[in-house]
Amino acid sequence: MKRTVFLLILAFCIQQIKLNALDLGVSYAVMATPEEPYLEIYLEISPGSISWERVDSLTMKAGAEVLILIKKGEDIVAFDKYQLNSPAIPFPNVLLDVRRLAVPNGNYTLEIKATDLLVPGNFVVYSKPVVVNIQPTLFLSEIHLLRGFFKDTSQIKHPLHKNGYVIEPLPFNFYEKSATKLAFYTEVYYTNAVVTDPTYFFRYIIEKDLGNDQFQLVSVGNLKKKPGLIDVGLAEVDITGMETGNYVLTVELRSKKNELLTSRKLAFQRSNPYLNLPDSTLNAESIKSQFVKELDEKALVYSLKAISPLVNMGDDPEELKNILKKGDVEAMRFFLFRYFIKIDPNNPEIAWRKHIETANVVDKLFQSGFRYGFETDRGRTYMKYGKPDDLIHVEDDPAAPPYEIWVYYNFPKTVQRNVKFLFYNPTLAGEDYIMLHSTARGEINNPKWEIALYKRNAQNEFDGDNPADADRMKRNVNRNARVYFEDF
Repeated sequence: MKRTVFLLILAFCIQQIKLNALDLGVSYAVMATPEEPYLEIYLEISPGSISWERVDSLTMKAGAEVLILIKKGEDIVAFDKYQLNSPAIPFPNVLLDVRRLAVPNGNYTLEIKATDLLVPGNFVVYSKPVVVNIQPTLFLSEIHLLRGFFKDTSQIKHPLHKNGYVIEPLPFNFYEKSATKLAFYTEVYYTNAVVTDPTYFFRYIIEKDLGNDQFQLVSVGNLKKKPGLIDVGLAEVDITGMETGNYVLTVELRSKKNELLTSRKLAFQRSNPYLNLPDSTLNAESIKSQFVKELDEKALVYSLKAISPLVNMGDDPEELKNILKKGDVEAMRFFLFRYFIKIDPNNPEIAWRKHIETANVVDKLFQSGFRYGFETDRGRTYMKYGKPDDLIHVEDDPAAPPYEIWVYYNFPKTVQRNVKFLFYNPTLAGEDYIMLHSTARGEINNPKWEIALYKRNAQNEFDGDNPADADRMKRNVNRNARVYFEDF
């Protein structure tokens, strides 16, 4: 609720501020149908650069008048004039659009003017030369960078529909820190005019631009294609580990013998400021616009306690204990933010939200009355390793307190299989079960666990002559803990 209110306040502030010029992103590519070439133009208007008006107490909208001209000298060859309107939404979002204008081969100027419908003085003009030259021979179109794409299965085609997909453009050729995928779209024409083999290869290469004509290979992918009149090149690359910097995407068409047929290059930028970020560089400026600034002390304490089972696996648990003891809110924010940018440098807030969702579930599952459910032994185990694959809960063993056995068939944390945990409740107080034994590496391993489990009601019924060396109990018709643990 707090975040919703914050976003509505933000939206109201955006409506009120004086805007200097629309922030318009434009990308275009020369495409073709079998009959004629056309110019495909993608537009994006930044939500913070346009005026928003209230529709009702919960939603708002914005709009712009768009004029697109394709000119040859002073002559207008093609044009489009329309209104680009957002839907009624709870808070500002980007305005996206795509337009396709048929033009013959030639040299042109693409001019676009976008004007805020609410504030006519808030406008921007874009102008750029364009060459259209598609001949009936092998041709690779310009590359469209995308935020993403998905199959369009709806009966009514989406406004961003293209050859069976909805493609969301990226007009600024810039992937910001929350982006995890690079996607792109291009088209290939007339491969059947030059490729005689039954297949050819569509290769895409990403390189980091190191300067001075030096490049570092980052990623390579290949698609096998069949020659034809028109084909689509659509691919996606994971960029979560891609550092901040300048990059080049190269698309190549190669023959079956690996001969280069044609290629295209496109430069783009990547921002990934929290990837491998040294702790020493974190400061107040780093977190001033991050999710941790919205958390009050209670939420911070809850969040830090919820990560404590995992902090014990890697970071400094003593540092966390000291921060919680001192109650320094800013120190809490730094620790929490630092933790989650290591988990997901691209989307630390999403990683935090997912973790808190799990913590909420675990807290309810293992409520003890003394502490949060995720602070109990069973809760900490669940937070560290996930839900067990199987579980047995025993309360009817007359010689033992209630106990549970958890089984994990696959245990990637330690590369083990059939890992087991045994928890018991020796005090019979609430649901605060204690871990007695586990076969997981790094966890409590107690060879005498069976003796400890039955010591209150059957302590003299150990197997053997020496109680100091005994690690097993004598068999008994109702004494099934070892049978369950070994055979379950």
